[in-house]
Amino acid sequence: MAFPDFHDQKNRSSDTLETEQVQFLFATLPLATVISAVLILVMVAVLDSVISSTVLYGWAIFISLVLTCRFLLSVAFKRCRDAINGKNAHRWLNWFRLGAIAAGIVWGVAGVLLTPEGYSGFKIYISFVVGGLSAGAATTLAVDRITVNSFLFFVLVPHIAFLALEGDRVSLGMTAMMTLFLLFLVVSAGQIRRQFEQGFHLRQQSVANEWRFRQLLESSPIAARIAAEGTRRVVFANSSYLELINAPSLKFDDVVVTNYYPSQEVYDGIMAKVKGGGTVTNELVKLCSPDQNQWTKWVLASYLALEYDNKPAMLGWFYDITDRKLQEERVEKMAYHDALTGLPNRILFADRLEQALTTAERDSSLVGLMFFDLDNFKWVNDSHGHHIGDLLIKAVAQRLGNSLRKTDSVARIGGDEFVILLPALSSEQHGIMIGEKIRQALVEPFVFDDLRLKISSSIGLAVYPHHAQDEQKLLKYADTAMYYAKEEGRNCLRVFSEQM
Repeated sequence: MAFPDFHDQKNRSSDTLETEQVQFLFATLPLATVISAVLILVMVAVLDSVISSTVLYGWAIFISLVLTCRFLLSVAFKRCRDAINGKNAHRWLNWFRLGAIAAGIVWGVAGVLLTPEGYSGFKIYISFVVGGLSAGAATTLAVDRITVNSFLFFVLVPHIAFLALEGDRVSLGMTAMMTLFLLFLVVSAGQIRRQFEQGFHLRQQSVANEWRFRQLLESSPIAARIAAEGTRRVVFANSSYLELINAPSLKFDDVVVTNYYPSQEVYDGIMAKVKGGGTVTNELVKLCSPDQNQWTKWVLASYLALEYDNKPAMLGWFYDITDRKLQEERVEKMAYHDALTGLPNRILFADRLEQALTTAERDSSLVGLMFFDLDNFKWVNDSHGHHIGDLLIKAVAQRLGNSLRKTDSVARIGGDEFVILLPALSSEQHGIMIGEKIRQALVEPFVFDDLRLKISSSIGLAVYPHHAQDEQKLLKYADTAMYYAKEEGRNCLRVFSEQM
């Protein structure tokens, strides 16, 4: 990539500064023209009795022509102000300077021709007029040194010279005063101009910094976006962020960030933490599609409050860990679930059993535990192969899930052995009813392509706290009851008793 050299950058900056100067000068011109017109009317009314009508009205006509030309110039500028740029700004600035100098010359003439001899009061009045006019110009014209200094020179110097030539003590005193006033206005205008230029350069630097910041975010492989604090609409986003939300072709200013969180409350909670001075760094956040059905992603998100385009905004950057999160979930599922059926394994079931007994102790309720296995499952494996055996185990797990209440849990703890947790039983008979429902469900034939299998199950039931008060004994007694069911002919349910 080729970068512009320093002189090119400096020239472009100068052109842009000149454009801002022109915009500022022409913005104040209509009001200055109106004020000057009113001032002319007042002067004519005040001086009509002491100044020759030819001189007074001739001057008034001439200054009115100058003001009219300047007003027409401002109208022309207003019509094409949107097209003003570094290429034509200098031309407009020269026209403005010419108009200001012409006005300054005519006002300077007034400081001489319209000062009547022998009337000290009128002399002071004219000094007050040209001084006030110059003070206003020092503010409105200060952004351009040539314009303001030329105007002040042509307005005040002729009047100062006229007062000096008068020779009397009062006139000489006013000469000194007006000279000091001129110097003060020149210095003040210079300070205003420097402040204007400094503000311009600061804005330019801010724009450049913002551009570099955007380029940095755009080139980052990490998804990043900036959202307006009020509307929560994205004001900038890099391509990585648009890919993250599965909208690479979407315009970022069409994105409302809250649409991609599970709920607005989730986003509000994060923003409240940031606004409260808290740090939000690498926080695990769930993002989802606006309809919350198409996709879900997990990210490590960081947020920072900032100002963007002079408005409060929120920067967020997101590291996509969806694959890692899914892998962790798969590993966790493998650790706590049976690989074949997806049911909880012995470890997870033990935890659920412990929680159920704790709740039952607190609520003085019953918990049932059923232990069962399939009858003649070994024959299925030997006759039809382990593939059919696996299909049968998965089908049994599905039927068990369909036969249980939502609060119940089933786990596979061995080849064809399952345990079922029945919390909040109303009675022992309630547990027997659920067990019989399961047994009947498993009696129905299982069909795998052309193969039709009929199996049965032996089920043992133990109830907390009737039969045992801890997990290990409850499991042991349910297992004992299941073996009694097998010994008594299989395809039946037996409840643990002390005689077993």
